[in-house]
Amino acid sequence: MANTLRILGVDPGLSNTGYAILDVRLEKWIAVEGGVIRTKSSDSLEIRLSIIYKAIRQVINEFTPMEVAIEDLHSRVRFARTAILMGHARGVVVMAAGEASLVVSNYQPTKAKNLVTGSGRADKEQIKRAVAMHLDNDQISKNEHVADAFSVALCHAMVREK
Repeated sequence: MANTLRILGVDPGLSNTGYAILDVRLEKWIAVEGGVIRTKSSDSLEIRLSIIYKAIRQVINEFTPMEVAIEDLHSRVRFARTAILMGHARGVVVMAAGEASLVVSNYQPTKAKNLVTGSGRADKEQIKRAVAMHLDNDQISKNEHVADAFSVALCHAMVREK
């Protein structure tokens, strides 16, 4: 559709990777699709990453986003292992975007939270409510991973508008 920017927002995780397709048209935000790519902790790392990669490629092929917004790594020293595993998931998402020649923008979780909710310390429920309000759709943000993915996509849309 002319004058529409389609953004793929991603909340990467090894067990649950949330994704969101957001259309920006005439200064209006429209939720197109949201979902979660799930992997089993009993599967090997390479199988889990392959599942995420293939699913993101399928989302890119089906919805043809123009840009990708992804949550950047956030880590404290005591959560180093979690950050490393999230980094693997981010890597395959970024690889799928690169394969499709899409520009990827990275956003710290606190920036996305701040722009979408007004507070960089917003909790999951606040993010879900803010996403539902911005998109005028109570159903789209029922899942926290989908809500986080939409918050990253909305953050990207807001940053681009400035």
